[in-house]
Amino acid sequence: MSQRHPGARRTNKSDSSDADDVFVANVLDAGNWAQANQQALTVAGVIAAIAIAGLIYYGNYRGRMGEQAAEQLEVIHQSISIRDTEGARIELVTFLDRFGGTPFEGEARMMLGELYLENGSPQQALAVLRPLGTSPRSPIEFQGAALLGVAYEQEGRWDDAEDTYLVIANRSELDFQVRAALASAARIRGAQGDAAGAIQLYERVLSELDENAVERGQYEMRIEEIRSATRG
Repeated sequence: MSQRHPGARRTNKSDSSDADDVFVANVLDAGNWAQANQQALTVAGVIAAIAIAGLIYYGNYRGRMGEQAAEQLEVIHQSISIRDTEGARIELVTFLDRFGGTPFEGEARMMLGELYLENGSPQQALAVLRPLGTSPRSPIEFQGAALLGVAYEQEGRWDDAEDTYLVIANRSELDFQVRAALASAARIRGAQGDAAGAIQLYERVLSELDENAVERGQYEMRIEEIRSATRG
């Protein structure tokens, strides 16, 4: 039969008492520290409250700005639909000054760039479209990049136009966008006398198409036209 050690119960009680004493001491220390640093804690609390209020205000402000931007862009769409292009250009410039940084900035840049191109003003189009289409990732940026390529072409900057189209072709995940970009780059190479380079890009387009795709005929015809011109 096992024997209980006489000091076991006393030891457990002693350990529990020591832990309680440590806890009480820690609470007292925390209270003393808080009392000694009351002003600092008050200031920290005020700063935290201001920061939270600022975040709430900023969120509400961004929401209101987004709503106003959407409404204004709808008005501009209506101006374009009735062919008031001059008024639409002025409104879009004002829109970008006021609502730049909102989710609607990209659409506004693309619309304004397209209006400049239709008006034969490629330099203004380039200034508007570069922030949108230089390094495209989102769908709206890829559309802007395509317009940027057109602007470079209007300026006669063929290398920049080709590079822009190839960026689209190498980055886009949309097949039709890739084909259009490759075809544009191939057209530029052909116009600049680079027959082999043009054929290379057209063949890349063909490699992206199914064997029975209707579009294959037009690209095969272009390749044959370039080869015939080279032989002639």
